Amino acid sequence: MEKSPAHPGLWMFPIALVTAFSASHTALAQDVDSGSGELSGISELDAPFGFSTANMANIYQEGNFNHVSAQQLGTVNFLSIQQVGFKNLLISNQAGAGNSTVATQTGESNIAALLQAGYENIILLEQIGYAHKAGITQYGVRNSAKVEQIGLSHNVTINQRGNGLSTAVTQTGVSMTTTINQYD
Repeated sequence: MEKSPAHPGLWMFPIALVTAFSASHTALAQDVDSGSGELSGISELDAPFGFSTANMANIYQEGNFNHVSAQQLGTVNFLSIQQVGFKNLLISNQAGAGNSTVATQTGESNIAALLQAGYENIILLEQIGYAHKAGITQYGVRNSAKVEQIGLSHNVTINQRGNGLSTAVTQTGVSMTTTINQYD
């Protein structure tokens, strides 16, 4: 005597789930790769021997004439930028593995040029106010730079070449200039 299952339609559930997942995965790949100008997470993660793999960028802009130019080469680099205001400019280049940049520009006419090459370097930048300038360059392994500019017309230049170097700068008020060069 053959027993019938308690729920005769349940054996179809795994097949329906796989079919639905396959169909949605295909549609996602088509949407991401359709030339819409968006960053593609699928093509980077699927390339086993690609030069740039699993890099991530998150950019939020609110206001007018804000501009970001970013390039990431290597593996597992992270970039997060927030620009709120008018005429802010940020240029970021990262090469290597595990580098991170987190930058916020709030206000007007703030400029930042950020360059990292190496392994597990980090830049944290916050510009609040008007006409700040930041130039940060890091080469090496596990270097960190943290910069806060609050007020009007501050200028900071940081050059770090080596391993395990760390810098923190806070500028408040009006027209402060700071230059730091560290080498090991």
